[in-house]
Amino acid sequence: MPGINTNMSATLAVSNLNKTTDEMTSVLTAMSSGKSINSASDDASGLAVYTAMSVDYAAWEQAGDNAEIATSILETADGGLSEIGDILERMYELASEASSGAVTDTERGYLDAEYKELVAQVDSIVNSTTYFDTSLLDGTYDESFTVSADSSVAAISVTLDTAFDAASLTLSGDLLNSANATTELTAIEAAVTTVSAGRADVGAIMSRFEYAAGNIETAQTNLESAMSVYMDADIAELSADQTELGVKMDSAIQALSVSNDNLEKLSRLLS
Repeated sequence: MPGINTNMSATLAVSNLNKTTDEMTSVLTAMSSGKSINSASDDASGLAVYTAMSVDYAAWEQAGDNAEIATSILETADGGLSEIGDILERMYELASEASSGAVTDTERGYLDAEYKELVAQVDSIVNSTTYFDTSLLDGTYDESFTVSADSSVAAISVTLDTAFDAASLTLSGDLLNSANATTELTAIEAAVTTVSAGRADVGAIMSRFEYAAGNIETAQTNLESAMSVYMDADIAELSADQTELGVKMDSAIQALSVSNDNLEKLSRLLS
């Protein structure tokens, strides 16, 4: 029964319009942000799962950074060892020449001068091969790197416990005579073996970090895919919802307009 005290049709139209407006706001927010969850009220359980995944993803990102840092450290150490290896090669040439009877002691003095400079350069490389002021080639480096988001997975230890300075490589002799030069040849051969073994150890650990980095990347990709299920907005579906809600809003506005017109017509009957 029509009445002028309570315009129920207009009240219902306003209620439906407000509800549709709220839904439209939610749809437009999702479309503009690209996220299906923009507040806890959108999907409380989904947001909880996504938050937990976000924590795991951050942990994997840090694990990836750790693997990259460790690889960088090992590359630095390997670079230093490579330079020492090149120096040992030149030192061997000098010692081999000095041990030969084809040169005089005077010439051996010249060879020894260069030899001594190269020995000093070995120590210089050891002292300068560092990572944030931490020496890598003096036999003291021992650190661990977490390469997983799972706390139960053991960290990878990087232990560089061999010293490569001249004294540790027993490169302390001279080339001033044939006998001394021959002794140095033996020392250099042993030093080459030590450096080669050091590079092999560094390469082995580096290989492990490379595989760890690959595993981390796979885990991140899979986790990111799972996270997108909860968070990424379906733009096609939202566009369809926007169209549908637009029609509902137009209908609600039209219904409200008709209700107000009807109330106005009833009022005219009293005049």
